[in-house]
Amino acid sequence: MNLPRKLRLLVPTAAVALIALALVAPVANAANVPLLVTTAQYKALVGFVDKLDGLSNTPANTAQKAAFEDQLANKHDSAANKANALFNRAKRAAQAESQRAVKAGVRTIRTTEAGELAALRNDYDARINRAADNYQRAVGHLEDVYDSRAASLRKQIRRLRKQKADAEGVLRKTEIEEAIERRVKLAADDRKVEGEELADLKAGYRREKAAIRSAKASATLSVQQNDDEAIATLRNRSKRIYSTRVRTLQSRRVNQLGDLDNKLNAGRAAIARMPVSS
Repeated sequence: MNLPRKLRLLVPTAAVALIALALVAPVANAANVPLLVTTAQYKALVGFVDKLDGLSNTPANTAQKAAFEDQLANKHDSAANKANALFNRAKRAAQAESQRAVKAGVRTIRTTEAGELAALRNDYDARINRAADNYQRAVGHLEDVYDSRAASLRKQIRRLRKQKADAEGVLRKTEIEEAIERRVKLAADDRKVEGEELADLKAGYRREKAAIRSAKASATLSVQQNDDEAIATLRNRSKRIYSTRVRTLQSRRVNQLGDLDNKLNAGRAAIARMPVSS
């Protein structure tokens, strides 16, 4: 279905707006990436820190404290690695969603463009056909006019020749011959004028066809340029939204790593509070 021109011009803009929504809403939960606090690694670290806090008044020797430190560091590193993995996973998901959304938007724009270009072709082909029909009618009318005049002149010439054959006296025959020659010349002049007028019609038809084809090329280029610009806008907006999303994810990761460091420090403080046993 070919959309009206005014409505069709809204398609690239609408596609950009829809893609922006597609990039913001689904990506927020892209691929259902879990939060760090729901992971086993984070829970293991929190549980171990809570355990250390509960043991902070329990005597421990140096070896035991060192073992606690190693376990705490391992659990912290495991949780930090998980935070980084979740960040990378969410980043890849956001990128994939961005690419899917842009692809869908480009497909929408190009599909609409194809319909518009087909409509343009049909419109300008119809104009070419109308121009051809008008040209043929004009040629036919011109030929009919001159054919009629030529037929009339031929009829007059035949009549005059008969009159000349029946005429008596040199003077009369000469007068009739002059009349015949005038009509012969007029017929020749008509043929020349007819040829010139036909040439003018043909030249005008060629100019009209060239103008229609030029307008068609211009309209086609305009549609393509508008859609190319819309696609460029779509891709640029997608990049900006994706970059914003990555910054949000990066900020979340920084906060998560800060939280993990705080828990690491809390665990170390709990170990430091443990009385040293002999």
